Amino acid sequence: MDIKNVCVIGAGAMGSGIAQLAATHGYNVYLVDITEEILKKAKASIDKNLNRFFVAKGKLSDEEAKKILNRIYLTTNRDEAIKDVQMVIEAVFEDMALKQDLLYDLDKKCQKNVILASNTSSLSITDMALKAKNQERIVGIHFFNPAPVMKLIELIKGKNTSNEILEASKNFAQSLNKTVVTVKDSPGFITTRLIYVLCNEAINMKQEGIASTEDIDTAVKLAFNFPMGPLELSDLVGNDIYLHIGEYLTEKLGENYDPSSLLRKMVKDNYIGRKTKKGFYNY
Repeated sequence: MDIKNVCVIGAGAMGSGIAQLAATHGYNVYLVDITEEILKKAKASIDKNLNRFFVAKGKLSDEEAKKILNRIYLTTNRDEAIKDVQMVIEAVFEDMALKQDLLYDLDKKCQKNVILASNTSSLSITDMALKAKNQERIVGIHFFNPAPVMKLIELIKGKNTSNEILEASKNFAQSLNKTVVTVKDSPGFITTRLIYVLCNEAINMKQEGIASTEDIDTAVKLAFNFPMGPLELSDLVGNDIYLHIGEYLTEKLGENYDPSSLLRKMVKDNYIGRKTKKGFYNY
């Protein structure tokens, strides 16, 4: 399957990062969101990231960065954006009903050979595809934040995902200079299931007063050679996201995954992390 044009739906941090990554590796990208304002903000962020992390460090020239940016087309018209693409990657909020409805609509409107991929970090690909007729073309491609930098992609095969679609998706992911691991469809896959447990337990430790926020994070970073501690990471990802993941894992896997009561309180009080400038740390 020859993939040249990709549509990314959702221009938040993950969507814009995926768009930047694909454009960097030569793909034409149609970046879709509901307002022009969101799209302009996303493209400005991509421009800033290209200059700050690639041009300034000598990894790209100014001309190469401009070419990457020019391969990203902004639009609020989803139906137009999917007309001439070979793959659609959805990067909308982690909500099963929202993703089911989106994939159902895409399945009706996209040509039969178009791959429909979800960037979900935890939700079942099989369940996500339930409303669609052509479930064999729906696959999970889990990127990590920031997508242009992180080396891993989790490739998730739903119950009805065809081997042909899985192989084409793997080839695409590898063309982005990523290491790909293939995962059986299961709540949280490998990485989210593990990192949620670590972060949630760190939040329990914080609640129990075992150590300060800084000391918990320092211990984890130095003991396990992690680039950041679990509480810092929870702030980065969003405490609301981790609460949502925890509730989903609890529903699917049992009470061992029940979110910390401190996490619930922080989200209720809008201590979400970097997005609200306050979480376990102030920003």
